Amino acid sequence: MLQGMRLKRFLPLLILAGCFSWSSSVGGLRFIPIYDALVIKAAKNEPPHVAFEEVIQKNKTLDEWSRLEESEPILLGTHQSIQPLYAKRIVLPEMVFTKNSEVIQIANASSSKQEMTESADRPDVSWMDNLPPNQASRIQEAQRRSEVLSQDWSVPTWSDMAKEVLEKSGALAESTKITGNNNPRVYVAGDKKLGAAQNRVPQSSVEWATRRPAPKSSPSEDAPDLPSDDIARSLTDGAERPPSTASLVDTAESDFKKIFGPLEITGGLAVTNEHHIEIRRYDEGVLKELGRVDLSQGMYHIDVSEPTGSVIAQLVDKEGKILGEGSFRLSRLPNPNTLEISGPSLRIEPRLSFAGIITSAYNTRIADSAPAKTTVTFVNGASEVQAKKDGLVSMDNVTKGSTTVMRSAAPGYLQTASIIVSGSEFKAQLYPSAMIEALQEIVSQQRMMSIEGIPTVIWGRTSRDGKNVAGVTVQIEGNDSLRAIYFDSFLIPNSKLTATSENGLFAFVDVSPDFHSLIAMEGEKLFGFQNVVAEENSVAFGEIENSLRQDAVSVRIYDAFSGESHPAMFTIQSLLKNIAADEGQITLTLPHVNRAGYIRVTPPEADFLQAQYVYNDSDDFIHIPLVRRSWLLALKGYLKIDDQPENGIVVGFVPDENFEVYLAGHDDFDQRNIVYFDMQGRILQNKKGISGGGFILYNVPDDTHEVVVLGQRTQKMYSKVLPVESNTLSVLTFRE
Repeated sequence: MLQGMRLKRFLPLLILAGCFSWSSSVGGLRFIPIYDALVIKAAKNEPPHVAFEEVIQKNKTLDEWSRLEESEPILLGTHQSIQPLYAKRIVLPEMVFTKNSEVIQIANASSSKQEMTESADRPDVSWMDNLPPNQASRIQEAQRRSEVLSQDWSVPTWSDMAKEVLEKSGALAESTKITGNNNPRVYVAGDKKLGAAQNRVPQSSVEWATRRPAPKSSPSEDAPDLPSDDIARSLTDGAERPPSTASLVDTAESDFKKIFGPLEITGGLAVTNEHHIEIRRYDEGVLKELGRVDLSQGMYHIDVSEPTGSVIAQLVDKEGKILGEGSFRLSRLPNPNTLEISGPSLRIEPRLSFAGIITSAYNTRIADSAPAKTTVTFVNGASEVQAKKDGLVSMDNVTKGSTTVMRSAAPGYLQTASIIVSGSEFKAQLYPSAMIEALQEIVSQQRMMSIEGIPTVIWGRTSRDGKNVAGVTVQIEGNDSLRAIYFDSFLIPNSKLTATSENGLFAFVDVSPDFHSLIAMEGEKLFGFQNVVAEENSVAFGEIENSLRQDAVSVRIYDAFSGESHPAMFTIQSLLKNIAADEGQITLTLPHVNRAGYIRVTPPEADFLQAQYVYNDSDDFIHIPLVRRSWLLALKGYLKIDDQPENGIVVGFVPDENFEVYLAGHDDFDQRNIVYFDMQGRILQNKKGISGGGFILYNVPDDTHEVVVLGQRTQKMYSKVLPVESNTLSVLTFRE
C-alpha cells in the first residue's frame, strides 16, 4: 500500500515529463519545445539591494547626527488638507546669548600681556554654557567635526601678501629689509587712486624726474615700514635716488596730470564697429598709462604720473592692424606742472609705409607729374611698382622708422636714388638726361675742367620746415676738394655763388659712386645733414632739412645683455662736437626731422667694441647697446666661422617679436654667417630669432646694405640702410 501511495505521488510528474518530451505533429508539422534557463542578477546599486539596505539600516541604532544625515525629507501637512503642503512655518524658541562681565586683576604688565596673548589665541566658548542642552550639544559636535571655533578667520592685508611674495622671491629678507641684491627680481605694481596703472619697472637706466616732496603723513597699517634709502638703492641700479619712498611705491593723487584735448581723424579714416582707438603713454618704448576716448564729443583723456615720453593714439581694426596714428610729446605741453592740462589736438592720420610722389624736374603740371612708364623699386629690388599718373608710389607692410634706398627710372631720364624713411611722405625728382648733360657742360666751362661720359651727380635742396633756405653752404664729409655748385634765381648753375640762393638748390658733379654724407652750414652753425647713395651714371637726391622745432632726446648707453650703464664718447651727425656720456646717459636737443642718421660710439673699456649705430632725429629716445669683443669672438670660434678680416660684422636686436633676418639683394650670402641668439646672448639652434634676442651677421661685404628683419607674428618688414666698412662693427635695433 505504501508503494501505491508513492506511485500516485510521482505519477503526475511522470505524465508531465512525458508530455514535454513527446513530440506532436499537427498537419504534418512537428513541434519540438526548446527551453532556456532564466537567470536573475542584481547589483548592489539596483533597487532590490537598495531596499534591502534601507530595511537593515532602519533596525540599526543611530545617534542624533546620523539620523539627521540619513533621514528622508517628509511632507508637512495634515490629514484634512486636500493638497499636501511643502513648507510649514515652525516657530522656534528664542535663542538668547548672555555674557556676564568678569573683573580681571592685572598683577603686572608682563603677566597681563601674556594672559592677553593666551586669551587671544584661545577662543572664548563661555557663552555656550547658557545655551539649552540640545543646542550646546549640536555646537560641540560641530566643533568636533570642523573645528570652526579654533580656526583663524582673519584676512591678511594686501601689504602682508605682497611682503610674503617678496620674501619668497628673495627680493626682501625675512626682516623686511632690502637685501644686497641690486637687481630685484620682483617689482610690485598696482592701481593708483585715480585708476591709472602704476607699472613703472625700475631699471639701471632710470632717470628720476624732479618732483615736489610728498607731504608727511602718519604711518599706515598697510604700508610696510621700510627704509627709503634702502628701497631706492635696491630698485635703482646706479640711478638717482627718488626723494621719498612714497614717490617710488605710489604716486600721490596730486602728482597725476589730467591731459585732455580734441581728437581728429583725417586722411579718409573712419571709426566703425570693427575699429577702436587706443590712447597710451609710452616712455622710452615702455607702455605706461592708458587713456580713453569720447567719440561723441571728439575728445581724448589720459592721466599721467610723469610728463615724460609721448602720448600715442592709434586706430586699430579687429585683426590688430594699425590703420592710423597720431602722437605728441609731453615735454612740449604748456604748464606741465599743473594738474589739469589742455593738450594739443591729437590727429590720427593714415599710417604711411614707404609712400610718396615722383615728379619730373621739368614738369610743372600738377595733375600729370610723373614721367611716363616710371618704375620704382624698394628694398634693393624686393618690391617693384609702377608710378601712377599723379606720381604716387608706395610699399605697404613696412614698420614705422624703416629705411630703404628708393630707385626710380623712366625712359629719357637718369636713374635717381634716395634714402627714404617710412612714416612720412617723401618727394623725389627724376632728371632728364639732356638736363644732366647741360649741367655737365656748364660746369666744365665754368671750372675749365673736362668731364667725360655720363657723370655721377648729387642733387639736393636746403629747406626749413618745408620752405627753401638761402645762404647755406653744402659740402661732402671727408671730401673737401669737390665743391658744390649752386643755382641762381633763374635755375642756372652759377660758379660765382658760394651758397644757396632763394631756391635752395645745389649739386655735385662727377662724384665717385659710394655712400656719402652731406653737411650743410648756415654761417658758423650746423644747418643739417643728409646721407645719399651715389651710384654710377645716376643721380643721388638728398634734401637737407632743418626745423625750428627742437626736442629733447634722451640717450642711454648700456651693456647689451646686463643692462648696466657704461660711459662712452660718441659723435652724432646732428651735432658737430664730440659728446661724453660719463654716466652712460645724456639728454640732447635735436631738430624734429624724420631722417636716418648714424652715431659712432667709442667706449673707454677695452672689451667693448667701437661701433656704428643708426638713429632718427624724430625719435623720442636713443638707446645704444654696447657689445663685448670677447662675446663675438667666443661665438665665432665655437661655430668655426671663417675669418675674413676685410669684411664687417652686423649685430641686431629685435625686442618685439620672433623674426628672420636677411640681406636684401644678397641671396648668395652664406647662411653659416648668420647666428641667432636669445636675450642672454646664447646661441639658438633653430635658425630663427626670438623676441628679445637678436642676430649676428659675420663677414658682411664692404658695401651699402639693407638689413631686413621679417616679423613672424605681424609679417611686417623692418629694414635699415647700413654702410658697412671692413673691420668695423655696426649695431642695429629693430623697434617700431
